[in-house]
Amino acid sequence: MIFHLVFCAGPCYDVLGFMLRCRLFTAGNGGAHPIVQQNKHQTDAGGGQQMEKTPRDFIFDNLLSMSAYWACTGAIIASLTAYYGFSLALSNVVTGLSGTLPILQLAGGLAYERTTRPLRFLRLCNGTWRVLLPLVFFSVLLPRTAGAPLMVVCYVLAIGIYQFACPSQTDWLVSSVEGRVRGDYYSVREMFFMLTYTGVFCAVSLIIDRAARHGAQQTGFLAVGVLETMLLAASLTVLLRLPAPERPEKAEPAPAAAALLEPLRNRRFRRVMLTNMVWSLSGMFIGGFAAVYQIQVLELTFFEIMVWVTAGNLCRSLCTPLMARLAARIGWKNVTALTIAMMACVAALWAAATRQNAAYLFPVLSILGAVPYAGMGVGFLKMQVATSPSATRSMYFSVNSLFNGASALLGSVLCSALISVLEAYPPHALRCIFFVGLAGALAAAVMAARIPCREA
Repeated sequence: MIFHLVFCAGPCYDVLGFMLRCRLFTAGNGGAHPIVQQNKHQTDAGGGQQMEKTPRDFIFDNLLSMSAYWACTGAIIASLTAYYGFSLALSNVVTGLSGTLPILQLAGGLAYERTTRPLRFLRLCNGTWRVLLPLVFFSVLLPRTAGAPLMVVCYVLAIGIYQFACPSQTDWLVSSVEGRVRGDYYSVREMFFMLTYTGVFCAVSLIIDRAARHGAQQTGFLAVGVLETMLLAASLTVLLRLPAPERPEKAEPAPAAAALLEPLRNRRFRRVMLTNMVWSLSGMFIGGFAAVYQIQVLELTFFEIMVWVTAGNLCRSLCTPLMARLAARIGWKNVTALTIAMMACVAALWAAATRQNAAYLFPVLSILGAVPYAGMGVGFLKMQVATSPSATRSMYFSVNSLFNGASALLGSVLCSALISVLEAYPPHALRCIFFVGLAGALAAAVMAARIPCREA
């Protein structure tokens, strides 16, 4: 299966490259994008190719690295902790690192603001976590007493370094492509990412499922490690082609306290951040709890979950360009408000799900629960870009991630506490948790609609 994927990758990426050229740099009936036309008169052929190549390379880097990253979180890493015989509490801590370690993004933003060699900083951080992540799965080559701690160390470092570099990576992307591509660039990037991620997720899930059924879990994890290595090695070749970030001239970096307070004093950005915080907290009572509810209460099989999550991801990728078209008419802040309101409806449906109706309601939930994310992530990013100055944007992203991660952590703690209380009652009492998420999602939707952000 893995070698089949490798041999097919070349032609697929050639086709994808052609599609991206047509999609991102054409307008109307096939005419060149105005920025590209202008550059043809201002630069030579090589310069024009660079303008086209850079945004496309950022998409390829995102496809390869993020597909490998997200495909190996959640259920996949949970199955690896089960292989090592971790306790349920420890397994929950390790599995949840991708949601709790964004708190490191503030430190990463501060470090990036003060570095004098931003390109080296970006390459070092991005290269390091991409080397560490496959080692998580190759740890099964060691005896379990040695492999388990190595797996935890590599996973913590990989996730931590990725989160540390996340604000600078986002700033690198925005500064390199903003004003040079069509307005739907981020939506196209999201659409192709979801298609690639879905394929990688299916491949990894099938490998693990097949290995488990044949009692060959070690071989399955090794195969996943090989697949991860190939994807991340390919992403490193793209990473090294990306140009140095464009950083506007500015004075000496402000003290850390002043840099932290600047985004909080920006009224428009503060409202975007507060909306994101309310949604992150509410989301732990919807999607976060649903991940446990579907297994322990609805008793769905891993294969059922994989099939319908894949279907939901495909629908999400297909709806991404539709969200961009809708945003062109009503603005990204209204799209964000609409998608959060849709998640409130999803929460209501989760509250209605039982073991008796799960067979036909879970497919609906998987698809409806995925569609809002076709516009929500891009919407929040667009609003952050529109309300933050370019000179200190990475710090704005870092502060947003800090408070967003803290809200998600608080939501997780509160949700866990509520579960502990409701476990003493019949199973249907747990459905009350979804109503808490519903109320929070409605509040976040109203907050998003009232943000003074005309640019988005």
